[in-house]
Amino acid sequence: MTSLDDRERARALASPLYGDRWVQEHAALPVSSPAVSPAGGTARTPDAGTPAPGEHRPPTRETVSLDGDWLLAGAPAGREFAIERWFGGQAPPAPVDWHRADTDRSSWIRATVPGTVQAALTAAGAIPDPLLHDHTHAELTAHGVPAEWPWFFRRTRVEEQQWWYARHVEVPAAWRGRRVRLAFDGVDDAASFWLNGEPIARHSGMYGGPEIDVTSLLRGDGTDEIVVRIDAPPRDWHGVLKPSPGWGWHYGHLISIGIWRGVRLERAPDLELDDLFVSTVRAAEGAARLRVQWDLVRHTPDEGTAPTRVRVLDPEGTVVADVTAEAVASRGTSRHAVEIDVPDARLWWPLGYGAQPLYRVSAQVDGSGRETTAGIRTVEMRALPEVSGDDVYDWQFVVNGRPLFLKGANWCFTDPMARRGFEIDRHLLELCVRANLQMLRAWGGGTVESDAFYDECDRLGILVLQEFPLSFGLDATGATLATVDEQASRIVRRLRSHPSLVMWGGGNENPDTISGDDLLTVIGTRVRQYDPTRPFHRTDPWGGSEHYYGVYHEGEPVEAYATHVPPVFGEYGLSSQCDLDSMERFLDPALLEQWPPPAHGAILQHQAQFSLFDLFKQARYAHYGPLTDWATFVEYSQLAQGDALRFASERLRAHAGESTAAYWFYKVGEVFPGASWAIVDYYGRAKLSYYRARQFGAARSAFAVYDRTALAAGETFSAEVHAANDTSHPLSGAVSARLYDADFRVIAERAASVDLDADSHALAFTLEAEVSSAAVLVLAVSLRDARGERVSSAWYALNAQPKSAEVAALEAAPLDSLTDRPIEELLGPYATGPAPLKEQPRTCLEARLSDGVLRVRNVGEFPAPIVLIDGFPTAPGAWLDDNAFGLEAGEERAIAFDLAGASWPRPRVRAWNADAVEPAP
Repeated sequence: MTSLDDRERARALASPLYGDRWVQEHAALPVSSPAVSPAGGTARTPDAGTPAPGEHRPPTRETVSLDGDWLLAGAPAGREFAIERWFGGQAPPAPVDWHRADTDRSSWIRATVPGTVQAALTAAGAIPDPLLHDHTHAELTAHGVPAEWPWFFRRTRVEEQQWWYARHVEVPAAWRGRRVRLAFDGVDDAASFWLNGEPIARHSGMYGGPEIDVTSLLRGDGTDEIVVRIDAPPRDWHGVLKPSPGWGWHYGHLISIGIWRGVRLERAPDLELDDLFVSTVRAAEGAARLRVQWDLVRHTPDEGTAPTRVRVLDPEGTVVADVTAEAVASRGTSRHAVEIDVPDARLWWPLGYGAQPLYRVSAQVDGSGRETTAGIRTVEMRALPEVSGDDVYDWQFVVNGRPLFLKGANWCFTDPMARRGFEIDRHLLELCVRANLQMLRAWGGGTVESDAFYDECDRLGILVLQEFPLSFGLDATGATLATVDEQASRIVRRLRSHPSLVMWGGGNENPDTISGDDLLTVIGTRVRQYDPTRPFHRTDPWGGSEHYYGVYHEGEPVEAYATHVPPVFGEYGLSSQCDLDSMERFLDPALLEQWPPPAHGAILQHQAQFSLFDLFKQARYAHYGPLTDWATFVEYSQLAQGDALRFASERLRAHAGESTAAYWFYKVGEVFPGASWAIVDYYGRAKLSYYRARQFGAARSAFAVYDRTALAAGETFSAEVHAANDTSHPLSGAVSARLYDADFRVIAERAASVDLDADSHALAFTLEAEVSSAAVLVLAVSLRDARGERVSSAWYALNAQPKSAEVAALEAAPLDSLTDRPIEELLGPYATGPAPLKEQPRTCLEARLSDGVLRVRNVGEFPAPIVLIDGFPTAPGAWLDDNAFGLEAGEERAIAFDLAGASWPRPRVRAWNADAVEPAP
């Protein structure tokens, strides 16, 4: 049986379409399989730069870093020749000629490379920080263009200019007379390049390039000057390989510009080894086979054998394979590959399924070489038993022969100004591990992630779907097709050896277009040529995956998720506010004293879609009680977000391996400070929704699946109670479920023993009860192991948000009919009414704090369905093991934490039905 994968693969490889001639020829290079012998056993004596048998020296390149201080200045995006100059009226500004060596740069500001123009201007005090207060709102409302567009879609003055970078370079004296290359790893986005006043390159695309042979132009006397002019970004993101949220369609506004990745000079030898690619041919514990591929680039007319030393080192650094391949290299580029057996092989597994041993593989010839890390693992995609056909992708992820159900989320880049380094990303990835988020969709509205990101995912076992940054349509010209082709080639070749990368995607929400699929056809072809080891999906959602925002954007209740159970749920969720501590970092705290919030620019700039109307959209799901102040609204919106994600996610998990394969809720972290769909905010602070995600994503857990969150008197509540064991070890234990009424009387209860094999789940039982009133209900589900130790617990609330007649009338109206109403009218009805979960019988908590553990005990007579730990600090590396959890009467939980050097001046524990207490030492 064919699948959509088969159809699209055949279609792409049959297409003669291409964008860039060099890439077309390079991708199709034939691969030789040179003869292999044990290292040291060849007739030729190794070059002095080649390590002797038993010795390992990592291949190195002679480079001079050009990172650090550059000079920066902006100028109007002038045109020397334009049709406007033929007629009367306002002509475009004339261009500047700052590439000239005699340019006076005394007024230029210092700019850090890697970095962005906006970061440099902020650091120099030339503009206020665009991510804080109302600075971007004020700029766009006063100066943004076109003026007739909504303010958040306009362009700032920075985004309307071209920007010039310049710096002098020192060239090592030993390099004189040798071939020298100037290499850029990322210039955002289209730029011209000069050296000593001479034009040397024109390049488009922010994911690498250009590399320029500058041998004949370098003087080497300390006066060499590099100048880069970066064009103003395009008005439209469609068809442009750039992160797109900054254009203003989603949340936040900042269109990045700058030299955002490293720059260097390289000494290029006559024979270079490049494009090292390591993949797994066969994977089994104790014995595996790797395929090692590389290019040889000969810059001289010589031709002959180029013995290439290929070595594999195990995670401890011991050489476990060492061979010499008799490659033949003539002028130009040739491609070679060998297969190498790895003895005593240790497999690389995704998070939660085993260890992540990383091998090092190096290839070296005549002193030129490359080294990469590799994990020994295979990935294949199979059809789900209940979902198959040539209109559906193969969605079951099979790693090392083991079918998996993957729990994950979308990933959005976290630093639009390229000034924070990797610290926050590392923190977020560690939080993903703690939440058992095994797979991330590197979302096509974001960026192609860094080597550091993939190195960390390799180390942690987090799988990644990397989408190309194309979002909401592919309208493009032939010129952009060439750029996309060249950039796709670079992206795939850079990342393809990472074991964490398991799938490529053509971008976010790019359905078939009237104007054609040129871009995705070319990208798909390049992926399949350069990396045949991984699937390529044309977009998400497509071929069985689904995105769904009827809940939230259309005001549908959370119950609407019950009819959305696709093979892969690629996007879903609610937006929520971030904590007050974070809000006080980007706006005046005085604004937080006003409720409903005023239509102040600082508030608008940091809302999910630049409008106070989003507060109303959040309130529909967060009305656990009266919404009368920011603190309450923050707490309720975060819990509502987590509860909605749980309702949808657990339903998919109940069908794991049969009709569902994965979920990727939207999303983990944040690109801008403010309200959003993230479960961890811009500063790295976990929301209450993060802890919900950690609870429902636990590898071993019991959970309830039901269709209704609100029931009237006389109706029957029915929940399927499931147990899941997503680990490599069997699990025996007991599942129990208890349904409480508003007074914590038990109205239904069931328990059952479960024996789960590795990677399995089961329906433990169905719990049913007739509801006597519309009062609140609380469902507690727990899983205990054979020793009686707690494995998981989950607490659910029904009838937790009763609606007054006024609220019901508001929510019955189409959302579009309410957008012009004052926010006071929309939020007013939510300021009154009951808080059912807070009005249940009161209980009492005790807490003790010592040695990195917070112990919380419910010493009262009644359950505490929502226990909250307040005040935990925000710091990279800091984590709290749980929050927003429930406790039965008499139950105690030990919550581990790590402050990562931060202070926690006033820890506090409370429940919605228990007073706050400060932990005793």
